[in-house]
Order: sequence, then C-alpha cells, then structure tokens
Amino acid sequence: MGSFGEKMEQTDAILEKLDELDVMCELNGIQAQILILGGAGLLLLMEMHERKFRPTRDIDINILSSTDEAGIRKILQDLAIDILDGVVEVPPMEDFKEKEKLKIEDAGFQNIEVFVPTIELLACTKIFSKREKDLQDLRETDLLVICNKDALLEMVDEYKDYLLNPHDPDLNYYQLVHIFEQKGI
Repeated sequence: MGSFGEKMEQTDAILEKLDELDVMCELNGIQAQILILGGAGLLLLMEMHERKFRPTRDIDINILSSTDEAGIRKILQDLAIDILDGVVEVPPMEDFKEKEKLKIEDAGFQNIEVFVPTIELLACTKIFSKREKDLQDLRETDLLVICNKDALLEMVDEYKDYLLNPHDPDLNYYQLVHIFEQKGI
C-alpha cells in the first residue's frame, strides 16, 4: 500500500479539508477520532491500492470519539463535512465502528485520528444500494477486484438478512454475480 505522504492528486482536497478540521480542533481544544465513509473513504482506500476511483469532494464521516461532541459537530458543520449516523441501511453503523479499520498515517494530524473502514465494508454500502452511481462504481472501478472476495461474500451473506426488503430487484446486490463474472473474479 502506498503511503499517504505520497498521496495522489485526487486526495489532496480531502486531506486539505481534514487538515482544516485538525486546525479547528486544535483552536478549540478538541481531540477526536473520526471514520471516513462514502466516496471519500473509497477514494482514499483505492489510492492506497494505487487504483483510480472517481473524484469526490464530499466528505462523510462518523465520529468514533471526541473530547467535545457538540464542539466537533459544530466544526464539522462549519466545514461542510457530513456526519452519517445511520443513513445507510446496511451495513449497520455499529459495524463501521466495531469492525477492523485502517488508520491514516503520515498525514500529520495532531488533534484528530482518521480511520477508514475496510474496502469490503465500503463495498457492501455500494452492493446494498439502489443508486445507479453505486452500481457504476461496482462495474467500472477495481473496487471489487481489490476486495478479499471470501470476506466480502461473507459480509454480503450476513447483511442481506438485515434488509427491510431483501427481494427488491433494484438492489445492486442482484447484479453482483454478473459483475464478478465480467471482471473475472
């Protein structure tokens, strides 16, 4: 995996925004641990694997811990960083907090610790979505290629039982086998 000290151009805007967050936390005496989700998390992970992913400037996070919950929420709002507290149906938000995470090292943050979920967990958010953009991400990027297929399928099998409507034909889940075949996975 590449170092974040040698980050690629697309991650610059994300890391700059996180640097702003770090500075604002310092000015307000706040320490926090955050988890980067969504497209920003995938972009960071894909670039760690030296793979391309579509650009995004949106940063979605979950607060893992903070010395000042109200203060960090205000700073995040001021910086237009979205807090996701249960927006996705599956995987459950607690799995993002409890399962294995990767810490972003070499970014020079002093007041925040930044983590990203595993690539498989983020892939599940795309698999259990109905959004066309998420289906395109599954089809047109190397996201599924770099996933551990066995770990991913184990998660998919677990999470499909959590769906409110598991038989909804519009779920990207129903395209997964075909996408694996197309990609030779």
